[in-house]
Amino acid sequence: MSWPTRITHVNMTQMIPVDQLAVGMYVAQLDRPWLETPFLFQGFYIRDDDEISELKAHCRHVYVTRETLPADMQPNTRVVTGGAETATPRKEESSRRRFGLKGLLGLFKASKSEDGLGTSTVIYQPSASLKEEMPAASGVHQRASAIVNGVMDKVRQSGNLEIKSLQAAVTPMVDSVLRNPAALACLMRLQKTDNYLYQHSIASSVWATILGRQLGLDRKDLDVIALGAMVLDVGKTQVPREVLTKPTELTDSERALMHRHIQFGLEILERSGNVDPAVLEMVAHHHERHNGTGYPAGLSGNEIPVFGRIAGIVDTYDAMITSRPYATQMSNYHALRQLRVLADVEFQAEIVEQFTRAVGVFPTGTLVELNTGEVAVVTKQNAIRRLRPEVMVIMDANKALLDDFRVVNLDKETVASSDRHSLWIETGLAPGTYGIDPTEFYLN
Repeated sequence: MSWPTRITHVNMTQMIPVDQLAVGMYVAQLDRPWLETPFLFQGFYIRDDDEISELKAHCRHVYVTRETLPADMQPNTRVVTGGAETATPRKEESSRRRFGLKGLLGLFKASKSEDGLGTSTVIYQPSASLKEEMPAASGVHQRASAIVNGVMDKVRQSGNLEIKSLQAAVTPMVDSVLRNPAALACLMRLQKTDNYLYQHSIASSVWATILGRQLGLDRKDLDVIALGAMVLDVGKTQVPREVLTKPTELTDSERALMHRHIQFGLEILERSGNVDPAVLEMVAHHHERHNGTGYPAGLSGNEIPVFGRIAGIVDTYDAMITSRPYATQMSNYHALRQLRVLADVEFQAEIVEQFTRAVGVFPTGTLVELNTGEVAVVTKQNAIRRLRPEVMVIMDANKALLDDFRVVNLDKETVASSDRHSLWIETGLAPGTYGIDPTEFYLN
């Protein structure tokens, strides 16, 4: 069974004032950047009057179509809590229906035999709070780091990969992400850069699993993409360290050698034996780009396997948010903004949308600066209005640490530019900005 072609609205939109909006309309474009509003993803059907009120609060006019979502285009779903499936179907929550369908249709339009993906999706429900999962996630991360460091050191010395050891590291990581993805995600954002290659392997695996969870992949596929993402750069163990860590631009010969890490990686995996073909696809295609500008084959669009597209975005995202000798670390917020610029350029737009939703623009534990100049730590997510989380204000406008921190639920604050008491997040900050370690404030 194949999925229908993704919904498009090219040349069918009209600009109307927000006062003329009605339930059932498809909002294709706003009169301002999407990330500057609570509507996190581009394109959604208006489900209720609350969404109309939200649009009125932020826009003067929007571009819409009057078509409604066909009933026969709802995907099959299964409900999973903490990794255990139940047989009872569940209607998708409003926010996922609103933003998830477009992405799922775009990704799952091929049959399982063509893309390796099924035609039904799983809705995963967290089974642990962030505070409960953080100690377990920390242990999982420590064990995974020890395994990956040992395995990669052996690969660097002998060229032989112990794939079963990596699988042993992957399984607990997937378990943790299914219980609560925010815990490992937080640890990845705060990771040190003593050995970027090894930590990048673990982080890419976590981001791929979180994205796969968002897409509703089943457990078998989650294990595959977690392992595949972990070995994306295994071939770099055969590239000289001075090239990997060079702080200046590579020469043509050095760049050619760096590009060969894909070939090196495939050779290492083939020698290890019994590797899932999807893992090989991820390694082979994680530097291909949607517009055909990637390497090694210059594939574009649907020529790139779905798991290869997933690999490309998680590899790029983790590189963006990590400090390296030759690149400045971005905040999560700025990395996602950059990915959105690259949507349907270097990365498929639907995957960018789903990845943005999976990791969150302002995840729990991240530093943010408010429009007042104050600095805060995100302490709790708002499931519906993701750009209005609960925050703990820890610095005043002069960036001096406060004696008494205050918790503010931004969802209850006004955001009208005419109101001098309005409060909202102005931008995200990279970990360590102003010398702040976010974990000191929100895990207690």
